[in-house]
Amino acid sequence: MKWFRLLAVGIVVLTYAPELCAQLAQPTDFERRVTITPERKRSTRTGGGDWDDKTDRISFTIKFTNTDSKLSFNGCKVEFYVFGESTQDRRAFQLLGAHKAGLALEPLATQDITTDEVTSKFDTTGIKFGSKYEGWVLLVHDAAGKLLTKKASSAAWLPVAEKLPTLAVGKFYSRDLKPNTKVN
Repeated sequence: MKWFRLLAVGIVVLTYAPELCAQLAQPTDFERRVTITPERKRSTRTGGGDWDDKTDRISFTIKFTNTDSKLSFNGCKVEFYVFGESTQDRRAFQLLGAHKAGLALEPLATQDITTDEVTSKFDTTGIKFGSKYEGWVLLVHDAAGKLLTKKASSAAWLPVAEKLPTLAVGKFYSRDLKPNTKVN
């Protein structure tokens, strides 16, 4: 009887979550042949009203490199989202910026996309306000709108990545992208 219970526990451990099944899916041609490198330009300074208030200027350069000698990826659309974490509620995330651009990669070509700069103002001591940079999410669609790849600085954003185009810049959301009205 003890052996049967142990076997039942082993079966529960071996079941897959839906998110894990999605990660195990076969990569697209785009994911196999294109390398993506987002690099953040850093510019944080103390400024504003008080000695400890911070202003963070956030922008990225995203480098796309097509390693295939025959296949090109033209007419693609890139969406890049930048999030900040609220200093008042660590479960609230503010969409700081959304950048959209076109992508055309010929065989063995490289293209750099520079995102718009977004500004985050915050204070983590005393009177807490604002949101501090938390991470980014990148989506690439083909000309027909089919998702080719999604990447994020944190894997927690990947299951909800398809909902990102519906969000409003400047608003706060939970990790599952439901509006958070508790934070201003």
